[in-house]
Amino acid sequence: MHVITSSCFLLLWMHTLTSVKSQAAVNCRNPVIEDGVVPGNVNEYNENDVLSYTCNPGYKRVQERDSRCTNSGGRSAWIPTPACEAIKCELMLPPVIGTIYEPSYRNRFSPGEKVRVTCGDRYWISEGRSRSRSAETTCKEDGQWTIRPVCQEVACSRPRDRYLLHWGDSWFQQKKLGDTVRYGCRSGYRRTDRATRATCTRDGWEPNPLCQEIPLCGRPPALEDGDVKNTTKERYNHSETIEYMCQSYYTMEGEPYRTCYNGKWTGQMRCLNPCVANEDEMRQHNITFKSNDYNKYLVHDEIIEFKCANGLPVGKVAMRQRCNSGVIVLPTCREDLS
Repeated sequence: MHVITSSCFLLLWMHTLTSVKSQAAVNCRNPVIEDGVVPGNVNEYNENDVLSYTCNPGYKRVQERDSRCTNSGGRSAWIPTPACEAIKCELMLPPVIGTIYEPSYRNRFSPGEKVRVTCGDRYWISEGRSRSRSAETTCKEDGQWTIRPVCQEVACSRPRDRYLLHWGDSWFQQKKLGDTVRYGCRSGYRRTDRATRATCTRDGWEPNPLCQEIPLCGRPPALEDGDVKNTTKERYNHSETIEYMCQSYYTMEGEPYRTCYNGKWTGQMRCLNPCVANEDEMRQHNITFKSNDYNKYLVHDEIIEFKCANGLPVGKVAMRQRCNSGVIVLPTCREDLS
């Protein structure tokens, strides 16, 4: 019994060894790859060896994953199968709503072939800083497009305007075509074109730029027969105000202030002339002041009353007159010769 048992074990060990040798004998032959080439002179590969191969110009690997010599059901095989295919660029199908391809009858193209992509009203092709509704793209040798031919919905990101003071929405929320946002500018700057809201357009945020520097004002304009109350400067900021005054006996018409507004002086005033009662003219009209308290210089709108030096008034001009910006009408008296 002992001998029989030993024989059985010997047979089992030999069978196991044969099986191991059979499994270890897996090998792969050098494959023939259409439109590709395997470099070197290796004819056989052991299990788990990786196959190094390249595709001919204009072709690429069907599978990017490495091909390994593998035991597949007791037989050797390259997995995945090494193969090459012609390089093609593909268009997305179906396209975004409203998108048109030209040519439109296929979606696979060879290197060097061109396609024009036209997007719908609310879409664009975005490539770096370039955004357009229609663009031409070319299939490259590596199977990629020179411009990614994908229409995306028009959107505006956070504006990069360092003069913005506040933005009436989340800085990180994108806005779509036609959306508007309230905004304000820093001190010394104003909203361009007096806008109150920024609008998302195909060309980005409008107005562009969102904020403009408010121009300064130069020296204030001179006032005829008047002057600025305080010392003037070479430059004035937006909203700065200056005050004017008229010369003695001249009367200010309008507010005495001018304000720097967006680089221009605003405010209208003038100095109205006084009236001068000329004694020679008064003698010619045979009149004199009714009261000795009157001054010969009369300010605008001041009322004065005359009387005849002798004799009686003639004509329709009343003895009571008002100074009107340097002009006063004199009445006339007929001299009494009796």
